[in-house]
Amino acid sequence: MSHLPTTPWLHIPNPNPQATLKLICFPYAGGSTRSFSDWQNTLPQYVEQIMVSMPGRGSRFSEPPADCMDTLTDTLIDVLTPHLNCDFIFYGHSLGARVSFEMLRKMHLRGLATPCHFVASGSANPNKDRSSNNTHLLDDDAFIKKLKDLNGTPPAVLENEELMTLFMPVLRADFKLADTYRYTGSEQFPCDLTVFAGEKDEITEQEQRDWQNYFSGKFTFKNFAGDHFFIDSHNKQVGDEVCTILRDIYEDKVLSHAG
Repeated sequence: MSHLPTTPWLHIPNPNPQATLKLICFPYAGGSTRSFSDWQNTLPQYVEQIMVSMPGRGSRFSEPPADCMDTLTDTLIDVLTPHLNCDFIFYGHSLGARVSFEMLRKMHLRGLATPCHFVASGSANPNKDRSSNNTHLLDDDAFIKKLKDLNGTPPAVLENEELMTLFMPVLRADFKLADTYRYTGSEQFPCDLTVFAGEKDEITEQEQRDWQNYFSGKFTFKNFAGDHFFIDSHNKQVGDEVCTILRDIYEDKVLSHAG
């Protein structure tokens, strides 16, 4: 089997050429592969996990952050497509859900393989107008206050001026992606959808349930304890639920082949 080109955009902790299912994970604004790393220990052996690694953080700290949804999704489709040689699911948290949705939309349009299951985690539907947020345009003090209110950046980071100076451009770029993207089409995509929601999230349940307007497959809604960042505070529970989805897909596949 030919070796796939390596790319800084994708972190694959355990490459698995025999995988029959792939889990593609997309981080939230300011987030990293860290939110998904522990799942590696509990994933079924037939699954390969691929985490999107955004520029401007971790090993890509010296690279300029991505702030254009169109360029970002085109790049990710290019680097990801060679890996999509079997069924796969998209899991995106918050901004990651909209990045992966925009990729799904473009892949569908281009006649490329699309996910068999889509997990939108901690995100209002892609039609929500966020343009009035303008978080990325706030001055530094107001921006840091907003980050404190969101409760997703560790206080130790927020209070460290040096760290914040380094990390601010990355956060601003991510919030620009989040504030300026909106899907205004009415197309429905042919795959199953699961929505994960935090019980104490400020996003309303309806705004999250409205994801189902864009999918024609089976719809599941799952609540977790915690606020918007339940993926970190309840990481094991979220990972277990992802494993359940993967096992169900695998079992359905085995049954359909047997039939």
